[in-house]
Amino acid sequence: MSEEPSSQPEDTVSRTVVNNLQEQLKATRMERDRQIFEKSEIVAKANAYAKERDDLRDSLAAMTAERDRLAAEKTEASAQTLQASKQLEAANRRADEAEAEIDRLRHAIATAPSSDPAIVLWNLVSQQTKKGVAWVRSKIPADSPALPWYDKTVDVATQVGCIAVKAADAFMRWAVPKAIELFNRGKAELEARMEKK
Repeated sequence: MSEEPSSQPEDTVSRTVVNNLQEQLKATRMERDRQIFEKSEIVAKANAYAKERDDLRDSLAAMTAERDRLAAEKTEASAQTLQASKQLEAANRRADEAEAEIDRLRHAIATAPSSDPAIVLWNLVSQQTKKGVAWVRSKIPADSPALPWYDKTVDVATQVGCIAVKAADAFMRWAVPKAIELFNRGKAELEARMEKK
């Protein structure tokens, strides 16, 4: 009797394992490509915010220098004669305008969106969710008894969502290293089996 029939199930099992691993590898690559694409979009948006903030800082520096120059001009003009009083008024007005512009630029820098990709993504998701909730709420009449229930449901869903996000983050921090470890183990086992053949 030959031993070929007994090796045939082992070959089928090996092929099944190889096919499964190939499918898992293909799925992992597709997920990686999707995540790379999303990350590039977030990074591009974050870079745009960072450039805008840098431009605002440059404008602030220029306006601060202008304010200092105008303040010096204002001091100099105050020592001059009646004709200089007109210059003093103009310098005062321009200095006040410069001070107002500095306040505006400081406020713009303070309220500029963060350039951190995770924060940009979170803000985008939050903004879209708030728009959706507001749209649905606007469709419920103000005197409807369902309105308080809707508001309570939104509050509960918000709390559950926050807990879910924290749990998902903790799970991903735990699961990703485990998945990589399992993938590497499977790859090593596959290579070892391929070498035996």
